Amino acid sequence: MMRVANPKPTVREFIVENLLLGADTQFGDDDSLLELGALDSTAAMELVGFLEETFSLKVDNSEINPDNFETLNRIVAFIESKTALASAA
Repeated sequence: MMRVANPKPTVREFIVENLLLGADTQFGDDDSLLELGALDSTAAMELVGFLEETFSLKVDNSEINPDNFETLNRIVAFIESKTALASAA
């Protein structure tokens, strides 16, 4: 598992490069990626694949929802909860 002390910069870079296609869009950590147009069903699958590969996570289909993926902060909290669960197992 990739141990990242702060996954936020890694996830932000992925969002900018792959979901916003490099657009120089400044977005806040709590801005809705849905409202920015950065996250649709296809983009969500790309993001999940990135998280699974980068952070050695297993994301269940039931976990792919706005509570976990709508904002950068929610994504980071999701990563931290998943890695904490994996560490405790």
